[in-house]
Amino acid sequence: MSESPVNFDPFRAVEVFREAARHNYEDSARQGSIFRLPGYGQVVATGDLHGNHTNLTKLQRYAALERWPARHVILHEMVHSETHDREIDHSHEVLLRAAEYKCEFPDQVHFLQSNHELAQLTGYPIAKNGRAVIEDFNNSVEFAYGSDKSGEVLEAINEFIASFGIAVRTENRVWMSHSLPNSYDMDSFDVGIFDRRLEPEDLVDHGPVFKLVWGRRHTSEQIEQLAETLQVDIFVLGHQPQETGYDVRFDRLIILASDHNHGTFLPIDLHKPPELHALIANIRKFVAVA
Repeated sequence: MSESPVNFDPFRAVEVFREAARHNYEDSARQGSIFRLPGYGQVVATGDLHGNHTNLTKLQRYAALERWPARHVILHEMVHSETHDREIDHSHEVLLRAAEYKCEFPDQVHFLQSNHELAQLTGYPIAKNGRAVIEDFNNSVEFAYGSDKSGEVLEAINEFIASFGIAVRTENRVWMSHSLPNSYDMDSFDVGIFDRRLEPEDLVDHGPVFKLVWGRRHTSEQIEQLAETLQVDIFVLGHQPQETGYDVRFDRLIILASDHNHGTFLPIDLHKPPELHALIANIRKFVAVA
C-alpha cells in the first residue's frame, strides 16, 4: 500500500487515543458503565456521526465548551463513513478529533458505545452498502500512518473504543444511549449492566452491550417497561437512519441522525422537566449553525 499523502503522526495519535481512554474511565460523571449528569446546565445530544467532519466542527462551534463549563456533549458512532467506489474512509480522523475534544474537555465530552464502534473493536463483520467497513477502516488507517505504525494506532483506537460508556442518565429523567435492545431480547437482556463497570465478556457478540447497541425493533410496551425500570421519562437514541434528521416514537423516544446534510442535534436543559413537545421544538439542524 502506498504512503499517505498526508503527514499523520502515529506517535501523537497513539498518545491522544490513550489519554482520551484514560479520561473516559476517570470521567467525573461516570458511575459504572453509564454517565450521570447533574440537575443543572445543558447536554447536547447527537445521533450517528459516521465521519462527518463538517457536522462535528459545527457541533463544537455551537457547544462552545470553553465558554460553558456546565454544558455537556454526547458523541457516538463516529466511525465508518459513507464512501463510494474506492474512496478512502476518513472517519478515523473524526475519531481522533473526538478524542482530542475529550482531552481538552475531559468532564464535558462523553462517548457512548455504538454498533459500528463495537464491531470495529471486536472484529464483528459488518457491511454498509456492500462494503466491508472494518477492512476499509483498517486500510485507511494504514494508508494514513503507514504499514509499520498502523498496528499501534489501531491498538490505541481499540483501547479508546473499549473505554466508552453505554448510556447517559440525567437527573431530570432523560436517558441517552446508542439504541435499546430489540423487544424480543428483553427477557434475556441484563439490565444490571447499567449499574456496574463493564467487563470484556460484556462486549462479545450477542452479549448485553451487543444487544443494546444493535437493537432496532422496539414496541410501545417495551419502552414503557424500560421507562419504569430505568426511572426515566424520555429516551434519546441514534442508530436508526433518519433522512429528515430525527423521528419521534411512542411519545417517549426521540431518534437523532447527525451524519448528513439534514442531520440534527438536541440541546437539553438539565434543570427542566423533559416535556416531549418542548424537546422536539428544540431540535437543531447542523445546516443552521453558521
